[in-house]
Amino acid sequence: MLVEFSVENYRSFKERQTFSMVASEDEAMLSSNSFPMPKTKDLHLLTSAVIYGANASGKSNLLRAMQTLRNIVVSSASRMQKGDKFDIQPFLLDAECQKRPTDLEVIFIDNQIRYEYGLTLDENRVYEEWLLAYPKKRAQTWFSRTYKPDNPDFQADDGYEWSFGAGLKGEKERIKNFVRSNSLFLSHAAQNNHPQLTNLFDWFEENLNMISPLISPYFSGLYTADRCEQDKEFCKKVVNILIQADLDISDIKIEMRPFPSASEGKKAIKNTPFSYWEQFKDMEVPDVKIIHRTMDSEQITLNLEDESEGTKRLFELAQPLLDVLQKGKCSLVIDELDRSLHPILATALARMFNNPEINKNQAQLIFTTHDTSLLDGEIFRPDQIWFTEKDKSMTKLYSLVEFQPCEDESLQKGYLKGRYGAIPFIGGLNI
Repeated sequence: MLVEFSVENYRSFKERQTFSMVASEDEAMLSSNSFPMPKTKDLHLLTSAVIYGANASGKSNLLRAMQTLRNIVVSSASRMQKGDKFDIQPFLLDAECQKRPTDLEVIFIDNQIRYEYGLTLDENRVYEEWLLAYPKKRAQTWFSRTYKPDNPDFQADDGYEWSFGAGLKGEKERIKNFVRSNSLFLSHAAQNNHPQLTNLFDWFEENLNMISPLISPYFSGLYTADRCEQDKEFCKKVVNILIQADLDISDIKIEMRPFPSASEGKKAIKNTPFSYWEQFKDMEVPDVKIIHRTMDSEQITLNLEDESEGTKRLFELAQPLLDVLQKGKCSLVIDELDRSLHPILATALARMFNNPEINKNQAQLIFTTHDTSLLDGEIFRPDQIWFTEKDKSMTKLYSLVEFQPCEDESLQKGYLKGRYGAIPFIGGLNI
């Protein structure tokens, strides 16, 4: 479960900004839209959060920072080689920021224990990496590494000063020797089956789920199709969602076919990283057929590619949505939830996480949107609504809680009138 995420000196984020899933003291919808934080009496974590902001205000950069941290943890030991660069871009509109590293930090809960994990790095090197654990409420530093090449009182072959706490058991010194300037101790520890740190690595890989518009829906849809092909009960749930969404669909059918080469799919799947082709090459992949029932009760079958963008989008989202709701205690982060979806359908998806009868396992949904119909006090508490706004070209992140809206206040009208900021101020468009 995600508690907080902080970012500094990353793309449009110059100063440190913190996104929090900790519920405020407001009692409204507390039982439906939050759940108790483990091992505490008073704190709750939110089931969902929505982020609004003008175009280019930094919404996607916040989620991209989360995804960057996740990707580095998952891939630095296994997929990166010496000399490879991290996907890190500092705040470029300040000369001093260009010289400083980026800070990424996450607080999360895994197996009832709270952890704080952070990195300071640029595209070439990790300068700091640390992990704090709270197994007994008090912080324990499990490990830290700090780059000190210019300190005359410090001598080490790799330039790093290392520290390991008593709370971290198992092999440490041997694993430390595998760590490069562009890789993480956490990643190498998992690669070497460290008993404690492998679980935390798994949290990043399996419990922090990201859906970005940078990746073609074709590839995202493959995961849903593959799961449907392997799990018939899961497939029934996907069909049920499609039927309930009033899409005139009665069933789906999965057939296997060879995965197209990059050249064959180039026109259909634009701007897709080559690495995604590499995942599926030389494999058979599921081909989705959508079954409709005609007015004469006959059946007609269409390829998923021939369906509307909204149908394809809902099919793409079905697997991660159902997975996190079933598994629980994990987070689903979606950039542009409402893309190609009707506002009523997007609202229904968001409501699933605020419904304790559906979200029985404490899953979390975090998403960006421009759909102001979701700005409704009957759907979200004020602490679930976040905004991004540019201030002197840098992103500021803040919650609706700061404005203390009245209980009967129209949040949608207030936002569109600029009361909460985070909207574009234009005097019309002209040519």
